[in-house]
Amino acid sequence: MMKKALKLLLSTQAKATCWFIGIYALTMAILIVFSNVIIDDTLLIRNSIIYAPKIYLLVMGIVYPLVAIKLYVSRGLTRKQFFWAYTGAISIISLFLLIPILTSIIYFDNISLLSVITHYLHMPLFFLIGWSSVVGFQLRKWHMAIFGILGAVVMFHAMTTLPGILALSELAVLGSVLLLLAAVLLILPRIISQIPLKV
Repeated sequence: MMKKALKLLLSTQAKATCWFIGIYALTMAILIVFSNVIIDDTLLIRNSIIYAPKIYLLVMGIVYPLVAIKLYVSRGLTRKQFFWAYTGAISIISLFLLIPILTSIIYFDNISLLSVITHYLHMPLFFLIGWSSVVGFQLRKWHMAIFGILGAVVMFHAMTTLPGILALSELAVLGSVLLLLAAVLLILPRIISQIPLKV
């Protein structure tokens, strides 16, 4: 059942991601032309290429679990199975979304194995941060909703802002991302398993 759910979720997400990639490519092409002609800002292009797929996964983490969990539970999946199948699907899709990020880093900057792994782990983590921000609404508890949003904001800044402020090494950044990912993977499925659903 879990493999079937993974294939189904992967197929559904792959279709949505194909639409995103088309829009993403067009937007980046326009941005590159605009920035070269008007403002000549390579940092803007680099950051846009790197963060657009991550923001896409953040949004998918917010929207899709809200609308899909009831459907998949009605088909016989447990909430935890849905979580692991969907996280697995996003992890696979993240491999494809990593390609433009790596291309951008190679073109604009130096690349290392640690930065490649960190950028890859960022993507499922962005997705899980999005899911963390809405799980309180799924539980129908206002204090959990506030806690989920605040937790998501803290995790987001822990990944994006703090490494620059603290001037962390690549190894320290990777370690912090791994710890954050492990914490979310331990805590979030337990919370999701308590979501009340009428199917």
